[in-house]
Amino acid sequence: MWNAIAEIPKADLDAADRIYRRWARTQMKSNRFAGFIVDVGGEPVASGCLWLMHVQPRPNWKGTTAAYLLSMFTEPAHRGRGHGARIVREAIRFAKARGIPVMLLHASAFGEPIYTRLGFERTTEMRLFLEPGKRRRGRVRTSRKTARRGR
Repeated sequence: MWNAIAEIPKADLDAADRIYRRWARTQMKSNRFAGFIVDVGGEPVASGCLWLMHVQPRPNWKGTTAAYLLSMFTEPAHRGRGHGARIVREAIRFAKARGIPVMLLHASAFGEPIYTRLGFERTTEMRLFLEPGKRRRGRVRTSRKTARRGR
């Protein structure tokens, strides 16, 4: 997945993979993580995961667990056949069966139209890296409102 969406050195990917596997195993053992795979002819062609994460109590949300959809990927030769949507629908069923009131995700530009068709709505999120030397990726755009204020 990461090879297809970002230019990250192999050593960094390998290190992150070891950490991710350890984290995912821990989450699976506590029944807070599930994986979904679509195979065609015995070969995996699409996959995604669902993490049942703790969240703070807030208005209009029942409980303190949210379903977080992550690691969605479809092999390029199998895109456009509904495999990703099938995984998302199954993840939604999985979360609903456990009484989870909300599902969250971070969508790639490629995936956003799929999620929108399935009923997801865009929200805003911001981040700040707290590690020295950690850089922002990509171009940062100022909103029109901010640009006007600065005039």
